[in-house]
Order: sequence, then structure tokens, then C-alpha cells
Amino acid sequence: MKNCFKNIFVYIIWIIFCLVLNIKINGQNISSKDIVNVKVISNKTLNKNDTINVDVVLNIKDNWHINANKPLDDYLTPTVLTIKDTSNIHIAGVEYPVPILAKLNFSQTQLALYEDEAAIKLKIIIKKNFKKSELKLNGTVQYQPCNDQTCLFPVSKQFSFELHLKNK
Repeated sequence: MKNCFKNIFVYIIWIIFCLVLNIKINGQNISSKDIVNVKVISNKTLNKNDTINVDVVLNIKDNWHINANKPLDDYLTPTVLTIKDTSNIHIAGVEYPVPILAKLNFSQTQLALYEDEAAIKLKIIIKKNFKKSELKLNGTVQYQPCNDQTCLFPVSKQFSFELHLKNK
């Protein structure tokens, strides 16, 4: 009888080991920063007094999503775009994409999400006292990636882009 309990104990330990190994192998070691790639699309050369339209495109890895800018639950981390130094520009508007509404395995209610690709539209006006012909802007996108089983820690991902101005 003692030998039977020993075999059962070894069997249970083996199952637990296999489950832990399976969790590590099936993508739980992925970093939050690896889920979203940021690409900036804008007119490269502009007149100084123009309103500049910039699309900050978030490409989201397959089988993942990020919370919308205005999540439906207060405890969820929203997706937020920030431009760091606005001393030479005026942000005339930030328009987030319309989220999809989905109910996932871990949620009791619907969630507001972005999947696949989400373009945040930014309207920028260069301030009149800016005298140079090039302007480099740095920003961050804060987001929390999740799949249908788990959420990773929120992250802020940095990006930068340059604008070239025709008129000095």
C-alpha cells in the first residue's frame, strides 16, 4: 500500500511539472513590449502654418488585443498616446479609433478593445516662434496587452518621428 501512495505522489508531481512546463512553452514569457509595434505616418515635408496630420499606427500581434482609450471598466488600463515636449507645437486634437466590443473568457461583461491595427490620429500645429526647418518629436503609447486567457503588465512604449518644414 505504501508503494502505491508513493507511485501516486510521483505521478502527481510529474503532472504538475508538465503543466508548468506547458505554460512556459506556450507563450507566457512574451514581453508586453513585443505585443505592439508602433509606426508613424505623416507628410514628411510641410508648410509651417499647416495643420499636420499624423497617424500613430499600432500593429497588434495576432491573438492579442489592447484596451481601448476609454475602457468600459474603471480598473482596466486605457491606451493613451502622449507627446513628450510640446514647447514647439500645439496639439490640436487626438482621435482614437472606434473600439470593438467583445466578451472574452475571463470577463463577465463586454470589453472595449483594439485588435490587429489601430490608428491614433494626431493633429499638430507648429508654433509661430519655431525657426528651424526640422522638428523631432518623441512620444509614448501606454497600453495593456491581453489575450483571451490573461493580461500582461501595462507598458509605455516610446516612439519618435521627424517633420521637415518648407518655410522658416
